[in-house]
Amino acid sequence: MQGLVLHAGAKKVTREMVEAVQVPTPTRSWRPVPYSHAIEYLHTTIERELKLPVVGEAYGLNKAGDQMFGVITLDTGNAEHGLSIGLRQSYNKSLSLGLAVGAQVFVCDNLAFSGSAFKVLRKNTLNVWRDFKALVKAQVDVALGHYDSIQVDIGKLKSIPCNVRRGYSFLGVMMGEGLLTPTQATVAFDDWTKPRHEAFAERNLWGLYNAVTEGLKKGAPAKLLDRHAKAHDFFTSIKGLN
Repeated sequence: MQGLVLHAGAKKVTREMVEAVQVPTPTRSWRPVPYSHAIEYLHTTIERELKLPVVGEAYGLNKAGDQMFGVITLDTGNAEHGLSIGLRQSYNKSLSLGLAVGAQVFVCDNLAFSGSAFKVLRKNTLNVWRDFKALVKAQVDVALGHYDSIQVDIGKLKSIPCNVRRGYSFLGVMMGEGLLTPTQATVAFDDWTKPRHEAFAERNLWGLYNAVTEGLKKGAPAKLLDRHAKAHDFFTSIKGLN
């Protein structure tokens, strides 16, 4: 799950529109990082260190242009699970410069911000740009290692058969343990009974996992990544995956 969610006043814009926003004058204690610098540095690091092509970018600005949100999606060669980088920054001192990376990334203009590999926030004080570049370089290996572990988990889920009735049992347990609300469970049951995506139609735990994922889309956006993390833990704890 990779996503830029804008429902608190920000609007979707192009990269060019983001980079065109005028950078405010720094003060003795506050150093705004230009949106263009952060975006360009991420692209350079992706190309040089990760060596993965960028296949998508999405950006948002609030009405005044002084809050920026973005998600950069990379091509990992896997159509089912990619790797994304979330970015946020502000020109009005309301947000720390932030970076989130993972197979699951959530960036929202209500200030929810998270990544399944890691999240770093750096206040816009002296040396913020130097420190941000160091953090990006230090975490690229962590991002790839996290992504590789996700792929291992997916392979295990695909290897374990799960018929329709057994899937219903798992969904009932998840509902009983509070991992699925009644509304989320209804979607998951429907999607398991009749998968909406052909790629997830095989009767194995990976297919069931994706039915659950559809259900988890229902609910407060700010808690979406937490819901996914708990569901992931549930599936990877099933006997036979360890």
